[in-house]
Amino acid sequence: MKSIVILTLIALLCPGCDKGSFDFNNPDVTGFVRQLENGTYNQYEYTEDGERLWTKMPAFQKKDIPELISLAKETGLISPCDHFPVNPISSMWPFRVVDGRECIMLGEYLLWCAEAVIEGKDFASLNPVLYNKDYPNDQRLDAAEIMAVRKLYQEWWDEYGHQADPEKLPLEGTVYIWR
Repeated sequence: MKSIVILTLIALLCPGCDKGSFDFNNPDVTGFVRQLENGTYNQYEYTEDGERLWTKMPAFQKKDIPELISLAKETGLISPCDHFPVNPISSMWPFRVVDGRECIMLGEYLLWCAEAVIEGKDFASLNPVLYNKDYPNDQRLDAAEIMAVRKLYQEWWDEYGHQADPEKLPLEGTVYIWR
């Protein structure tokens, strides 16, 4: 009898113990970042026939913005890139190529996620790529510049984050734009 009670408790409690699960509609930002870092994010859009199309962006909400901005301090380049949600209508490959390896700067990507939530969209732009309008030839920002942009987002959040309809966007009036 004791064994049956223990097995029943285990069966009831185990669904809550699945560390690999991901709630797409109420995403855990830290868990999402961890999955991006280790290449295990696997939320995809599928055809009616079950063919995998593209990676879906989690349904982040306004409450997630501070954590997205906070975690954007990570400027390391991570890959593989086939598990990063990107805008499926973009024809531009948004990843950096460093030493022959396709990668993405995590901080830049997380700011792009935050911008999408701020704007109330699935994606902030066609690509998770920041540019300085004053730079020639679409030169990508480096880690120090990404941290400067992160600071702009943090300052914006501190001033406007409490507003239901902020009067300006984080990059408004700056030289930075999303592509």
